[in-house]
Amino acid sequence: MKRVLLIGLICCMFPVAAYATPYVPPEEGMRIESREDDFILRTGAPQPRPFDYEYDPLARLLLCADFIVTMQVSDTLLATYGGMREGEHMLGVIQTDNTSESIWLWSRCYDRSGVDTYHDNIDAAWEYCMNFPAYAEEGGDDRVTGYYRVYNCGWALRAEMEYRRVYGDTTYSAYADSCASYLCHNPMYLYVPVGMYKRLNGMIMGWAIGNLYDYGVDVGNATYMAKALDYADSVKTWAEINPNKFHWKEWAMGGGAVMWGLVNSHFKDDPTGVETWLETYVPYLDTEVDSSQYQNAWRGWAALGHSSAIEIVASDIWCANFKHLADTLVLNDGDLDGGIPVTDPEPDDQDQSWVTNYLGFMCMDKLIENAGMATRGTNYEPTLEVSVVPMPSGELPNLMFRLAEPSRVSFTVYDVAGRSVSSRDAGILRQGFHSIDLNEGLAGGEVSPGIYFYNLHHGTGLANGKVVVLR
Repeated sequence: MKRVLLIGLICCMFPVAAYATPYVPPEEGMRIESREDDFILRTGAPQPRPFDYEYDPLARLLLCADFIVTMQVSDTLLATYGGMREGEHMLGVIQTDNTSESIWLWSRCYDRSGVDTYHDNIDAAWEYCMNFPAYAEEGGDDRVTGYYRVYNCGWALRAEMEYRRVYGDTTYSAYADSCASYLCHNPMYLYVPVGMYKRLNGMIMGWAIGNLYDYGVDVGNATYMAKALDYADSVKTWAEINPNKFHWKEWAMGGGAVMWGLVNSHFKDDPTGVETWLETYVPYLDTEVDSSQYQNAWRGWAALGHSSAIEIVASDIWCANFKHLADTLVLNDGDLDGGIPVTDPEPDDQDQSWVTNYLGFMCMDKLIENAGMATRGTNYEPTLEVSVVPMPSGELPNLMFRLAEPSRVSFTVYDVAGRSVSSRDAGILRQGFHSIDLNEGLAGGEVSPGIYFYNLHHGTGLANGKVVVLR
């Protein structure tokens, strides 16, 4: 919930900035000028930006989660206990959508790493969501102006599905059903003649249909699925009238939400012709966002649109576009605290929770899911099966693996901040079984106890995973 709560002295010390994502009331939204863009067809891959260091996506996902912990209201005496603050410089803005995003991120990190560090944070976040449910957000349920509740309910479904899958806990199923029911009965009107809703509502519905359909499949509810598909047909028609809508941007939403939503609803139900459809419309997605109010949010949505297409069509160009957008978001973490601001020019002490959650959901998790997607083509080599021996260990362990053919092999080990602590090019290794000692590439000295992540490059493939060092 974009609920601005004045918490005494804190809000005086940290005023709400104009470039947050506050709820926009109907009268203001209708006044905001909206326009039809010229058609812009993008071809080719972007030019990569320079990086000071490489990074491991799992390490970055966990770093995002650690930053989000610092943004949560921890005082049990406050009505906002468990809620998620907007950002480091906006501690007086507590909201439901950011809180739902954080539940997803913390649950996903447990699933990915096996370390249940954030369980108490998740419990507190659920308490906040029960007090300030997604379907009761500002803005009401008007079909033209009620975007905010729809957006929040989409995140509520995403959070509950992931939490229930990871923890096996059905406590919040009734809440998710209420949010799904809200989406079924309160679709946004797509053909608004004026104001920001002319652009925003289609993106909001893209987000809604993808989550509603996934939730319907997850719980076996045919009504949710049917409603999602009905709305998806409308969104698909709305977008195809002017394909430039796939790179429209409004509020904190981007056209990638429409791409993601259609892939996760209409084309999940009926994949007929999906490859041709993607090849027609993916080139309209943003490949970079150079500036403006919600710069990094818009990069996130564009990345999500590209990654949804990559899961169906293995395109080197789309992979490069996705990786470029993800890399650029990571580059915004100048102080390596896991958080990122909403635009490039903002300083490192103005990171925001919601755009950090976007980085985790839309970029880092997708990189983990599709290791090597930046170089993947139609002949992409499958990931190696790697054994870690011993695990855990008092030092960096060995990696055991089998090569199907002679391949060049190299590795890099990262700490949780994404810094390289060990790396080596092992050269071209023969076909068969091999063991690599990760300590051989140490820059100097011993590694400290903790969790580390490795990338093992082999030919055109990539394997990655986690290792634990004990004392």
